[in-house]
Amino acid sequence: MNRTSFAMGASLVALCAATATQAQEAADSTATAQASSVGEIVVTAQKRSESLQKVPLAITAVTAETLAESGINDLQGVTARVPNLNLGQQLGVAKIALRGIGLENIAAGAEGSIAFHVDGVFISRSLAATASFYDVQQVEVLRGPQGTLYGRNATGGSINLTTRGPTQELSGYFNVTAGNYDRIAAEGALSGALVDDVVSARVAFRAERRDGYGENIVTGNDIDNLHNYAGRLTLLIEPSDRASLELKGDYYHQKDRAGGYHYLGGAGFDAAGTPITPVGLLLGGQVPTDVRDIANESDPRNRVEFWGVSGKFSYELSDDIEFRAITAYRELDYSTDTDLDSTSAALTPTNQQEHDKQFSTEIQLSGQHDRLTWLLGGFYFHENDQGGISIPFDNAIVGFPPDVSYLAQGYFSGGRIITDALAAFGQASYDLTDQLTFTLGARYSTEKKKDFDQILFDFATPYDPATRIPFSAPEQNVRFNSFTPRIALDYQATPDVLLYASWSKGFKAGTYNLGALQAPVRPEKIDAWEAGIKSTLGGNVRANLAGFYYDYKDLQVGKVIGNNLALENAATATIYGLEAELQAQLTPNFELTANAAWLHARFDEYFSADPSRPAGDGSTFVDAAGDYIPGATAATPGAFPAFDLAGNALSQSPDFTFFLGAQYTLPTDAGDFSLRGELAWRDDVYYTPFNRDEAGQKAFAKLNAFLNWESISGQWNGQLFVKNITNKTTVGNSYVSTGLVGFPVNGYLEEPRTFGLRVGYEF
Repeated sequence: MNRTSFAMGASLVALCAATATQAQEAADSTATAQASSVGEIVVTAQKRSESLQKVPLAITAVTAETLAESGINDLQGVTARVPNLNLGQQLGVAKIALRGIGLENIAAGAEGSIAFHVDGVFISRSLAATASFYDVQQVEVLRGPQGTLYGRNATGGSINLTTRGPTQELSGYFNVTAGNYDRIAAEGALSGALVDDVVSARVAFRAERRDGYGENIVTGNDIDNLHNYAGRLTLLIEPSDRASLELKGDYYHQKDRAGGYHYLGGAGFDAAGTPITPVGLLLGGQVPTDVRDIANESDPRNRVEFWGVSGKFSYELSDDIEFRAITAYRELDYSTDTDLDSTSAALTPTNQQEHDKQFSTEIQLSGQHDRLTWLLGGFYFHENDQGGISIPFDNAIVGFPPDVSYLAQGYFSGGRIITDALAAFGQASYDLTDQLTFTLGARYSTEKKKDFDQILFDFATPYDPATRIPFSAPEQNVRFNSFTPRIALDYQATPDVLLYASWSKGFKAGTYNLGALQAPVRPEKIDAWEAGIKSTLGGNVRANLAGFYYDYKDLQVGKVIGNNLALENAATATIYGLEAELQAQLTPNFELTANAAWLHARFDEYFSADPSRPAGDGSTFVDAAGDYIPGATAATPGAFPAFDLAGNALSQSPDFTFFLGAQYTLPTDAGDFSLRGELAWRDDVYYTPFNRDEAGQKAFAKLNAFLNWESISGQWNGQLFVKNITNKTTVGNSYVSTGLVGFPVNGYLEEPRTFGLRVGYEF
């Protein structure tokens, strides 16, 4: 962490501490006689309502109050609050990673290893996770494999977002935010009864618009701007004390110039080890001097639209047994235009698009009797996902003279993947004694995938997407089955201290790499051991500690090989680490929040060729299929130079991270004023398994400051905020592009310094 960031972070915390000390001396003597409680947080991680401190899992719950205090309105804002959570994005795909396990495939149709749920509905497309949060009740992040209760694509964990439900009484809120980059955002909700004690409704919305963080120096237009709006309607029908039906519908729309690649330098070498100049620069193209700008012949174009409907039915069969069913249908469309060569040369305009339809239904039967708490369930999921990436190009990239008036059809890779997944699951917890509980869970999953690949290389036909006729490969299909058990023990040592230990298995089905004409990759499998302590000390300090060890096999890793987006299985990896979380209400008015994580995520065995460094490491060779050839040399027929990646860090896996927040609340006749400072630090991180500095981000710290206000009546509130105070420029994700354009490093940047004012009213 650089000295300036550390000094400013220390100053923020010291300021809060000094303010607390001075105000405390003048505060009411009765109020200072005892500290306030940190309060109980209720979570639904095990599909029932429980105290966070009683659940034997590593969970971070970010409440609506916390989201408001820190001005968080998307998942990116949550990352600093959750140990070992990282988030990047690429061409509209959210790359979420927990404890080193995440999304490595960068093609259309890719699926991550972290499950994302909204109000109990599994959302397959990770793009939905990057949409803004609004009218949120709580965000729960479950770390570690969740193969029993959540199952599908929960190899590394699950993120569960819960929105606010309807109320019988008339209530609502509205707030508006204005900030730099001409940002304006509005959010609100209205809730109340339609039929007293029977039908209630809630409608919520959010809209945001701001200018871009950079400029396209070729067109003069701003880029990385934002323009979106969203709405949600919820109906709650309660015909009796035992039955309820909740119906939801939501819609999201985004149209802006975000999502374009930023040029981060060149990373290619020839067989002799000489650096390769990216093709766009060789042909006279420009790149900007400021990394926040781009130099593209046309502006990025980002279009996102998704909507969904769901129904949740609950019925209490008896005082001890409840039936629940959740059914949902969702559609998503997105299209992102960018520039593969990342220069002003008109060489390779690029479009990635996806149209997705998903249907899911889950049934649950749960109950409690004496010392036994149990849940049984079934899950069905169907998805039809169609998409691809299109790269028309000037034939200058393959040696012909440049012709700015002509683009060939070039390259297209895409098609359709159909998924049908079915699972049966159950979990039971039995109190062996008043303090010791044994939990046993299991899930059996079967998943079938059908793949319809399309691919095109056309150097002769002028570009016209309407007349493009790619080669369509014969249908492929494959089925994967898995059994993922979980065994856990938890011991309530005292009313305020819980000890727990568990072993579980995780599974992510194999898949096809859409448009690559590949055989399917094998499933990812993980054996996970975890132990932890949850404690509430004196009622005013919550301290949780978790340690874990993973044996991770057949990781699905995506990379650029030649001109294709390839997907392959890495051999094995070992992951282990420690996580600590602390919340301390030191006085009635002064609060500290902190978390820290140590993560060791390394490949044990993985041999792979790097197209941007064809000489390899000099001693490692693979065959045409990418399999390691023991004892091979440069003279071995069919041997290709490669790298031994054993010991390399997994992508998005910084060794150390920590977060510290300090907040002091000063009551006045005009309301409560809260001064808050935050410091978040992240260690070096790489975005590819090759661990190249060119495709990574060095360690950095970010600082935020907030002044929050709430009126005495509780109806009015406001916030002054500054985020990323030092205006640190950080790379959220990057990769080494294809040799077709000379191996430039393309990447995405996190937000610069932002500041503004929010004013709200609620009733």
